[in-house]
Amino acid sequence: MQWRFILPLPPSINHQYTERDGRWVLSREARHYKTHLQKAFKRMKAAGKLQLKPSETPLLSLFDGESAFQTPREVFLQLRLEFFFKTPQRRDLDNGLKIVQDLVCEALGIDDRNVVAVELIKRVDAQNPRLEVTVSALSSWEFSPRRTEPTSSLDLRPFVPPLRPRHSKTKKRTFSLADWLAEREDGMVET
Repeated sequence: MQWRFILPLPPSINHQYTERDGRWVLSREARHYKTHLQKAFKRMKAAGKLQLKPSETPLLSLFDGESAFQTPREVFLQLRLEFFFKTPQRRDLDNGLKIVQDLVCEALGIDDRNVVAVELIKRVDAQNPRLEVTVSALSSWEFSPRRTEPTSSLDLRPFVPPLRPRHSKTKKRTFSLADWLAEREDGMVET
């Protein structure tokens, strides 16, 4: 089963949250976007346009009978998000993913942890900026990844030290240029 939704562009991640009383909460712009789309999805669901049919997807055979709309407990989704911006440099491609993924999964009654593949595409349409979301319910999913061998492999893990706790009771270490240079030289060895 597959759905296609044409949505207005979501607010950028930089405009989705604001600080209030020391906590991060959805901004006015993000709440507006989310609230109106939630209402639209509810209307579509009530009109029978957002139903998951077990006959079309084998994984949809497990249903939660307590819900007003039958929703599968175990279904996997693939998302394709095509962002149509006014200009190619308008914003980062992944900026609107999370808010849209949450909205679509909530509308379908599926936990967003069950999204197993996401494709993001940037396009330009100066006259009609929008987001086209294609959602595919997958009939099966294999969690063992197929790997292809890269032409080059660089392990950068040694360059990111573990984060120390904020309120450590251990004595703070003073900075030593000699120690820092020695550590840096040790980490520069190629594997």
